[in-house]
Amino acid sequence: MSHPPAQLGADAVVPLSPIGYVVTEYARPQQAPPQATLAYGDQGQVVVFEPYAGGLDGIAEGWYVWLLTWLHDQTDEETAPLQVVPRGWEGSGRTTGVYATRTPNRHNRIGLSLVRVREVKGNVLHFDGVDLVNGTPVLDIKPYSPTSDTPPENQ
Repeated sequence: MSHPPAQLGADAVVPLSPIGYVVTEYARPQQAPPQATLAYGDQGQVVVFEPYAGGLDGIAEGWYVWLLTWLHDQTDEETAPLQVVPRGWEGSGRTTGVYATRTPNRHNRIGLSLVRVREVKGNVLHFDGVDLVNGTPVLDIKPYSPTSDTPPENQ
């Protein structure tokens, strides 16, 4: 069994800083759709802070991109459980490990949303597919790649 580097442990701090924030019509997580891919009729924006705006160069209309976000609008109680009841299992008494689900309630509040780019104007990326609340910090934007983001067939 391998061991983590001496400086890495459960109490280690990994520095992250947002590159921008999301603008949507949703004020609370309970109001937002559960997945961006289920809500391509909803539109949002990522406002990228000026020092990072040059990173939007080359992103084209119609592209799909991954938004990596910090799901800031959750209580410590919501992010603590390691065993959860997934959507569709409510009332069944069954639970599963949080890492086997897509729940936004996670110890590290990292969100992953696949959105479709409508356009980029200056430092603002307009997109379809909203599952985030207004003001959600954006940590990174990465292009979706069907060859890299889709598992190989028959393997």
